[in-house]
Amino acid sequence: MMNLKIVAVVVTYNRLELLKEVLSALRNQTYRIHKIIVVNNTSTDSTLEWLNQNNERLHIITQENSGSSGGQYTGFKTALQYDCDAIWVMDDDVLANLDCLEQLMKFYQNNSVLLPLRHNNSGTAYINDTLEVNMSNPFKSIWKRIITENDFKLDQINVEGPTFEGPLFPKSVMQKAGLPEKKFFIYGDDTEYFLRIKKQNINSYIIPNAKMTRMIDPPADMFEFNWKTYYYIRNIIAIDVLHANTLVRFIRPFGYLISWLKKCKSIADIKVTLRSFFDGYFYKSEN
Repeated sequence: MMNLKIVAVVVTYNRLELLKEVLSALRNQTYRIHKIIVVNNTSTDSTLEWLNQNNERLHIITQENSGSSGGQYTGFKTALQYDCDAIWVMDDDVLANLDCLEQLMKFYQNNSVLLPLRHNNSGTAYINDTLEVNMSNPFKSIWKRIITENDFKLDQINVEGPTFEGPLFPKSVMQKAGLPEKKFFIYGDDTEYFLRIKKQNINSYIIPNAKMTRMIDPPADMFEFNWKTYYYIRNIIAIDVLHANTLVRFIRPFGYLISWLKKCKSIADIKVTLRSFFDGYFYKSEN
């Protein structure tokens, strides 16, 4: 097996007990990690104190809470400054099997991104990753084809819309693709980034034998209005604006607008929906 230098990036906010498990798994990988960058989005629990007392192999960065995307932005930027071959990225609620990185490295290539197959706490596979993304048909969902159990028979599963929960990026790929959209705050920063990678003719593959567990279940209904709604609507529209063809850029955002207006139950909901629509429709990337 190749002897490459790997730097891991973990973004955290107020999940100290889960973070402890994540870092323990990283420190005990059967394929040794050179350095672990922890981006602490100014956690208000005891995260920073614990990190400072347990800082073996850690590069700790504490910054203003800029959401998962702002954390990934800082983590990517810092990792790119390291003398390393590849960068392994994740949140603070995904637990890698101790041989996860070793299984990924069996398929390592300089021009592709590798990801573990995520599982629920029950042990069943988490069916969520998008194999094909639709950026050409304005009357269809962006999520064209989702992974199924039939795909698990393959040694490598080609995927276009994965998440930042465990991707292993060759440093050269990240240098080509740039940094995540830090203004996204939450939702869609991973989808946007992998669309950029696809434009570079770089493929991404899930490796089923590389396993990772999601320690927190996804929300029962992410389409209920809450503080995250603004980011969800704005960012999904911004992704179309940044990466879709002309028809999708000008038509599909209005579909999102109509769909969310139908869900509105108050004047406040309507204001959030309209503001997120306009902010997404006129979104300007800093990359």
